[in-house]
Amino acid sequence: MKPKMKRIWSLLLAAVLLCGLWTPALAQEKITLEFWEMSYGSDDRYTETCEKLIAQYEAENPNVTINMTYQPWDNYYQLFLTAVSSGAAPDVASCALDQPDLFAQMNEIQYLDGVIDAWKEEGVYSDYTEDMLNFFKYEGNQIAIPYMVGYRGFFYRADYLKEAGVEKVPETWDELLDACAKLKAWNPDIVPLALTGATNGIWHCFMSFAMSNGVGILDENMAPTSETPAFKETIDLFQKLRENGYVAEGVLGHDGAAAETLYYSGKAAFFFGSFGSKIFDYPEVAENSDVLACFKGPSGDAVGTVSFPDALVVFSQTKHPEESLKFIKWWAENTQPLFTEGGCWAYPAKASFFSGEVFADKVSQGVLNKVLPTAKTATWPIQGMFPGFSQINGEYIMNYAPQAALNGGMSTDDIAKKQAEMLQEALDNAAE
Repeated sequence: MKPKMKRIWSLLLAAVLLCGLWTPALAQEKITLEFWEMSYGSDDRYTETCEKLIAQYEAENPNVTINMTYQPWDNYYQLFLTAVSSGAAPDVASCALDQPDLFAQMNEIQYLDGVIDAWKEEGVYSDYTEDMLNFFKYEGNQIAIPYMVGYRGFFYRADYLKEAGVEKVPETWDELLDACAKLKAWNPDIVPLALTGATNGIWHCFMSFAMSNGVGILDENMAPTSETPAFKETIDLFQKLRENGYVAEGVLGHDGAAAETLYYSGKAAFFFGSFGSKIFDYPEVAENSDVLACFKGPSGDAVGTVSFPDALVVFSQTKHPEESLKFIKWWAENTQPLFTEGGCWAYPAKASFFSGEVFADKVSQGVLNKVLPTAKTATWPIQGMFPGFSQINGEYIMNYAPQAALNGGMSTDDIAKKQAEMLQEALDNAAE
């Protein structure tokens, strides 16, 4: 669908949504919408809650059947790209932060300006921040609705720090290294710092440290930062973590679940990852845990941590654009149970969803008060998407530097040079 036609559809939708003028013919037509929902829950509660919500929507819209497919994050980039490129895209999907921009460039995204216009009239628009909505714009058009926000940061065991003689919670890299040394001396069976080494979690952690040292993946001029002093300091930090035994043996084989298990089983003092409700399945750990964002580096001015706003999209390939847009609007407005009942490990993009007992716990309050104010999108300091980020994110290109540092055998300069080359190649590919 051409951009002009997408805009026309969007304007027509706004009128339909505001006036409720669904024609009898449309109301009687039996259709099925394919909905790809990404994995935002770690157990069956999430899928069961999704199914309840879908049943509610189908009861309110008896002409519509929603066929939901629950998609894992493993290989998500290629999964979506293959489906869209081959004409097999779903009607509606939740997706990673980089994908709407990529598919908009491919002319495969249905514009959602009509939904935004309807929300302005209905008073829903203010439930989202302008920055978050603008993040999902392409050439002035709304291409996605903010859905989930994955905040990254640290859990830490306050009781372990106290027993190891760490007098205050670390705030800087040097203080973290000092705390790790004391923890290792106190109890060699405790891993000072549990990290994900095998998947994209490793670069989320690495870039949180880098951002706390004043650098992002690229600088404001769209140039890789990998060979800057501040980035090299971050590589050096990860080498020190390996050399001093402050990370688990075999860390490069640890996925998120393995790192999580180390912490939740009481075998780690710090854990970097996503915040979620699973910690409360381990009462002793939850009782003695607290939250922080990251640690300020020697070249940084402030703490920063990576955050990932994900989104809801409608693909241009849909044969049912009106119903798809109607569904995505409803889904964005009615999915608070995913957070209150579904064990969702992400946080809502919709402000009014931050309510109820589920957000009153120590972890949620820590995220809201300590992590959220420091959160930066993965493209910082660039505002919004940049060409090439979808490949960088989807192919885990930023895994190289931290994995090489934790593996050993290479100098900081060589790691930095190779990382810069890989990033530049992705940027060049996007420019072709």
